[in-house]
This record gives sequence, structure tokens and C-alpha cells, in this order.
Amino acid sequence: MNQVNVIGRLVRDIELKDLGEGKQVMNNTVAVSTNFKKEGGQDTDFIPIVAWNKTAALMHQYCKKGSLIGLSGRIQSRSYVNKENETVYVVEMVVNTVNFLSSKPKEETQSSIPALSSAAGTIPAQ
Repeated sequence: MNQVNVIGRLVRDIELKDLGEGKQVMNNTVAVSTNFKKEGGQDTDFIPIVAWNKTAALMHQYCKKGSLIGLSGRIQSRSYVNKENETVYVVEMVVNTVNFLSSKPKEETQSSIPALSSAAGTIPAQ
């Protein structure tokens, strides 16, 4: 079984990439506090994430840098060859479900937010 759940904050604003043929992708990083304390504060893990299509579009629309979100998905590993002809290995979380845990900035009105599939704000992947 390959399943992971995290709660954390986005480290940067979301950039949505349109891949054509109706496909969209979003890559970002989530800062997740750990149970370990380091000198001067709490330790944090930075987890690379990727979301596709409707999930990516909804995250782009309703999340920004610092947004507190709950994510469910799976871990994937992949590799690619970069411009310097070096093989780069990547381990990332593929997001299947997002829970919006912090409110939208005050300039947004409640009427501009679509109805979600549950009261907790869960958006399943499509």
C-alpha cells in the first residue's frame, strides 16, 4: 500500500502549467512540522508535491503561499535527464485529495467559493 497524508503550509504561490489536451499540472513544496525539536525551534520537513488537472486547478485558485492544507496521496519516484545531461532522481507526493484548512484572504467573498463535496472542504482528484 502506498498512501501518505500530510498537513502543512505551501512554501510558494502555485504556478499552474497547461500541458495541452486539457491537462494541467502544479508542482510545489509543503512545509510540515515534525515532532523533533532542534535548537531554536521546531524542525520542519519540506515535501515536494505534484497535483494534476482538477486538483491542480482548484489548488491554484484557492491556495497561496502560506496556506494551511491537508493532503492525501501517494509517494512516487522518477528520474529525468536535465539540460546538463545529468540524471536527476525525484521523490515526490502525488496529491489525490486536498483539504483547505485555512480561510481564503478577506478580499474573497464566500459566494465566490464553489460548493465542496463535504463540509471539511475535501476536493477529490479527478
